[in-house]
Amino acid sequence: MDKSKKTERKKKIEFEAQLAGVIGKIIAHFQKLLENYEENEALSFLQMYSLKQGIKKFSDKGCKAVHKEIGQLHKKKVFCLIHVKDMTEQERKQAMESLIFLNEKGDKSINARTWANGSTQRAYITKKEATSPTASLKAILTMAVIDAKQERDVMTIDVPNAFVQTPIPKGEKKIIMKMTGQLVDIMIELFFGEYNEFVIYEWNQKVLYLEMLKALYGMLVALILYYKKFRKDIEKIGFVVNPYNACIANITVRGKQHTISWHVDNLKSSHADPKTNVEFA
Repeated sequence: MDKSKKTERKKKIEFEAQLAGVIGKIIAHFQKLLENYEENEALSFLQMYSLKQGIKKFSDKGCKAVHKEIGQLHKKKVFCLIHVKDMTEQERKQAMESLIFLNEKGDKSINARTWANGSTQRAYITKKEATSPTASLKAILTMAVIDAKQERDVMTIDVPNAFVQTPIPKGEKKIIMKMTGQLVDIMIELFFGEYNEFVIYEWNQKVLYLEMLKALYGMLVALILYYKKFRKDIEKIGFVVNPYNACIANITVRGKQHTISWHVDNLKSSHADPKTNVEFA
């Protein structure tokens, strides 16, 4: 084996040893977290329940969480009613089923989240159309070094209700979602008189068709729609997106560089002055 290959192999072994150490620390960290909870509490915290299972397990608290979630979607005009006679046969076939999942949070409160089963969209939406950019690992590590070297204040946040703040552009192909069974009953109960006449029966099951006006978790195009909206918003306030990484942007604030990077609705912000991060959030 020549000298260059030996050097390359040595570097590889050293890298793998370092990587193993990092992975070991991560595993140990999460094991310690779990040890601080009772076994049942840890499992409950990690468990997701379907609508039927969640209401059965959490009873009134589960119902209230579902009502709150549905009420927010209705209030934010995430969808509008569409009558089956105003839909094409293709739109009806491609309709995404609506799903709701419940889970118990660390503070014992119940959280409900609506998802759209976007698997039906795979037949007519290409991967390219649905893919959202993301910052490269090399860029993330480089920024971490810069943040440390310049002693920047670093903030990480989740953008709240990211998708339901993202409108589906007018003129786009209709995206239809359908609610079935128990979820239809909840819609009628919450908004009596509004939805009743739009309910139909398919295979002896209540069905309600809705046209999506805003993005929702599970929709294949939700990621790219949100990316375009978020980028437009930050560019409007002066950020310049990095030409080599489409999820990194900079602006000069108080004479210092303010850098943000993001992956969907998870965002990292850094600046020498903590006030800049607070103001940005």
